[in-house]
Amino acid sequence: MTSMSRSVLRIFTLRAARALGGFALAQYLTRNRLRILCYHGISHADEHILFPYMFIRSERFESRLNILRRRNIRVVSLDEGLRNRTSGQTRAVITFDDGWASNLSLALPILKKYHYPACVYVTTEHLEATPEVFNVVLLYLLLKSERATLNLLGLDPALDGTYDLSKDRHKIAQNLAERAEGAIPQLSNRQLLLRPIADALGVSLQEALKNDRFRLLRRDELKELGEQEGIDIGLHTHTHRLPDSTFEAMASEIERNRQALQNATQRDAHHFCYPSGLYSTQHPQWLRALGIQSATTCVPGLNGSNDSVMLLKRYLDNDCTSDLVFEAQVAGIHDLLQRLRRLLGG
Repeated sequence: MTSMSRSVLRIFTLRAARALGGFALAQYLTRNRLRILCYHGISHADEHILFPYMFIRSERFESRLNILRRRNIRVVSLDEGLRNRTSGQTRAVITFDDGWASNLSLALPILKKYHYPACVYVTTEHLEATPEVFNVVLLYLLLKSERATLNLLGLDPALDGTYDLSKDRHKIAQNLAERAEGAIPQLSNRQLLLRPIADALGVSLQEALKNDRFRLLRRDELKELGEQEGIDIGLHTHTHRLPDSTFEAMASEIERNRQALQNATQRDAHHFCYPSGLYSTQHPQWLRALGIQSATTCVPGLNGSNDSVMLLKRYLDNDCTSDLVFEAQVAGIHDLLQRLRRLLGG
């Protein structure tokens, strides 16, 4: 069976399941399992096309909220969701990772329209530098370039050279980003590389950065977002890395993040999100020792009353997922199927 045939069969099956009451039954059976949804930024232009797992269109994000409302899934704060996992009413929590500028400019008005709360996990290193996300902008420039090669000369010995753009541009971007970080540890200095790289690629950096689409929240914007009713600001590390070598190294990363958020918002942050969803076995215990009340992963699924609050599962929503598949996820179809497979040993 071809991938196209499998996709058509999947859509037909889900539509039939919904029409026959399967979604409603799944939602009832999973009513005491908390749904946590994960987003990043809202797309201004073509970000959702190149980075569908990082940016979602405003209209698609709003359609998700419509589905939650239509299915009578109550959207609650993370605090309330964790307190009432056995309430008997289907509940969902909306989260955003990193702290993109579009969380304030584009996502917040939509959330306000529906009177829905959200938790925004924010990294803070950029508050001390320029707020553009270097590796994301770099990849965007590479993907938008029509040139066959990238020739860099005079930037830094670690970066100079000729790169064949007929090869995997994602790997080239990752390689360049790692080299740049090793050669130029200071984030604000590293950002200065973007313009000569854009020029070498024949891409307008001004156009790439238009509408602040690849920018994280500035300090004043973070303060404004934190003052909004229903918005909780959470921890996400200072540098988007979580050390696992020693407790002291991890604690330093968390405390820098916590202090920067407190200085900007005048509020204490108690909830945490693992950067890129990555964690080690010792992290939950270490985070508890720092007074953190919950930690979210990127492992898909729903959260029962016996599941660890330090390893909360989430659905990473994306712009490529149809409304039908999203509805199946929040209704609990996928969660029930996974539990059935585990029960049957498959």
